[in-house]
Amino acid sequence: MPDAYSNHNLTAFDPPRRVDTPNFVLRVLSAEDIPALKRALEESEAHLRAWTPWVIDGRVPGLSLEERLAIDTDAFASGERWVYAIFSNDEAEVMGGCGLYPRVGPRAVEIGYWVAASHTRRGIATGATAELTRIGFADPQIDHIDIRCESRNAVSARVASGLGYRLIHPSADESRPIAGSESAVLQTWRMTRQGFTDSHVFAAADGSAS
Repeated sequence: MPDAYSNHNLTAFDPPRRVDTPNFVLRVLSAEDIPALKRALEESEAHLRAWTPWVIDGRVPGLSLEERLAIDTDAFASGERWVYAIFSNDEAEVMGGCGLYPRVGPRAVEIGYWVAASHTRRGIATGATAELTRIGFADPQIDHIDIRCESRNAVSARVASGLGYRLIHPSADESRPIAGSESAVLQTWRMTRQGFTDSHVFAAADGSAS
């Protein structure tokens, strides 16, 4: 979400800069990745602008991709937020982006994600969100993780619900314009630490389910 980042006390939270999986790689972008990121954004502009216009425009309008990347890199190092690109396994293609954002209160983070138009409906968002969920709860400071999405964005809601996040409320006071249209109501999906511990989804993925 394109709102201000809250102060937080996750001083020891130290997510990895890179995560390798069988289907994609999560890692912090470098300057060499700018052409691949630019291609992904240009090819997906209409798709992304419908729900996540700040992915195209940037959180601070007018900045170049190079400037945005430098800000995100510094923010990762300083613990302000932790933003990743989702790469193909050969790292030649940017398939999307995701991140952990400490803007939803103490002892909590929010997960955000986007997927390039050519890679939708392939489980990329679900897989990346699952990895970030594991990273979040690997730190004992984190009590819960939220995902917020516009109420009409059924695909994004299915990512959250499919992983076991629970809808806690549609927040009428957290409205924002979507692509220049009327204000939209956000849904907040939440997973608690207990919910993660009890999750059959994550137990099965980790190979610990019977």
